[in-house]
Amino acid sequence: MLIRLPSGYHFRRRVPSHIRDVIGKKELWLSLGTSKRETAKPYACAVYAQTERLFRSVSHIKTELNENENFINDELPEDTRELFHLLIEDYHHQISLLKQQYEHQKLRHSIEALKSLEQLEKTQNVAERGVQLLKKTFSKLQKQEPTDKSLNALRNQINEMQAFLKPPQTKPSPLFSKASETFLETKTNVKQSVIDGYRATFKRFLEVCGNKPLRDYTGEDAGLFKSLMEQLPETYGKQRNDTRTIQEFVAVANKKNLPRVSGKSVKNHFTRLSGLFKYFLLRDLVDKNIFTGGWQFDTKAKTKRVRWSDNNLNTIAGQPWQFGTVSNKTANMIVGIASYTGMRLEEICRLRPQDIKEIQGIPCIIVQDHPALKNQPWTEWSAKTEAGSRVVPICKALQKAGLLDLAQRATNQGRHYIFHDLQFSGKDKKRSAHFQRDFSKLKTHLGIGKSVVFHSFRHNVSTKLRNIHEHGEGGLRESWIDDFLGHEGNNKSVGNTVYFDDVDVINLLKVAESVQYPDFWNVEYLFLKKE
Repeated sequence: MLIRLPSGYHFRRRVPSHIRDVIGKKELWLSLGTSKRETAKPYACAVYAQTERLFRSVSHIKTELNENENFINDELPEDTRELFHLLIEDYHHQISLLKQQYEHQKLRHSIEALKSLEQLEKTQNVAERGVQLLKKTFSKLQKQEPTDKSLNALRNQINEMQAFLKPPQTKPSPLFSKASETFLETKTNVKQSVIDGYRATFKRFLEVCGNKPLRDYTGEDAGLFKSLMEQLPETYGKQRNDTRTIQEFVAVANKKNLPRVSGKSVKNHFTRLSGLFKYFLLRDLVDKNIFTGGWQFDTKAKTKRVRWSDNNLNTIAGQPWQFGTVSNKTANMIVGIASYTGMRLEEICRLRPQDIKEIQGIPCIIVQDHPALKNQPWTEWSAKTEAGSRVVPICKALQKAGLLDLAQRATNQGRHYIFHDLQFSGKDKKRSAHFQRDFSKLKTHLGIGKSVVFHSFRHNVSTKLRNIHEHGEGGLRESWIDDFLGHEGNNKSVGNTVYFDDVDVINLLKVAESVQYPDFWNVEYLFLKKE
């Protein structure tokens, strides 16, 4: 009902479906003209009361007519049509009156606030003159040798009035360099790559805006930082040992007219800085968070990710696997699992023999959390979301390609992971890093563009499944597909969110077997051995 947007609070209410033909809208929106919740809330309640009155009146008349929607739209008697029109006109009139009422109220509050300010200034002026007079009186009394009691009383009165006139003291604000280190010390349960990201952002901010107490930074500093970050070249951050400053990067990008970083990257920098300022704002060490508010970023992806076409699949099928870090058999199986299940790359690369189980006689992959091995904390892993923990039946194509045999061999040999030739690497200690790099090199060498990546196999599976009609023979329910892919799903009905806990594995198998590819897509012989 009450929506907070950068422009302020808005009232929003859905029009009941059975009267939309009369109202002519699906939703009613109204700007409340304020960014203060305490003002917006009573205003929205008043608007709600008027919309409820309108909805009830229209519903009552439709019930009395007892006719279908076509009659309402096409054959409504003139007098009834006019009645509906009058009800809607009256509603708009009442909303207009409310708007005027709250505009007057805002003006009255502003006038009262101005009067209060004027009174405060008058009080301060009187108090200052009073202090001067009291000091003169104190000096005269000292010369007349008064009692200590009268002098103390006068001294206390002077101190109280001076305390009233003294502006409130603010806590000293720490330097940005010190504040950033204090903030990072609170990030105890995050990956090292996240900490490195924060440090990179803080470093660039110091280069642009200098090292000052946090309170001294203004929106102008934030704007200057945003402007320079948006001019960085697209290749920024790709070379770890590049020591150039942000100004040097921008100068080169301008001189060579290079493509620039995405708005999403700039927004990520603002998000990190906003987290820092929020931390100290809660502790009264800054006056405002200069990185929140109406800042706008172009977050549209520069490269739209698309699924693998049959032509692209045919291009990589049968190619030699030229990379020694991962065997061609492992590459076959990783790509095969992704193309038939839509599993994420790291989910596949971390598969363990105990993740392959039979449920109701059906071999399945169990995507589940992994506890850390002894003295190897990087082996701990969790599914991406709650929906990411799921059961994925293994289709006949993957069984034929030897996935079950591969899992059994890993069990027999006492290996912890199914794909033994993958290693943990990179800042985030991922098992997928080397394969992802090699696969990207392969597809680029074959002329497959940037819009098609490994994750596009997930798009393939989703597209193939959602093109199968829900009803009739072979139909797949949306909730089955979401459960199979580990999506949270769009269907938020009570039946799905409260009473529908788990999809039966038989239905999930039906989903798994519905993913079909052309005959040339043979997982067992997808890539040839290195020539």
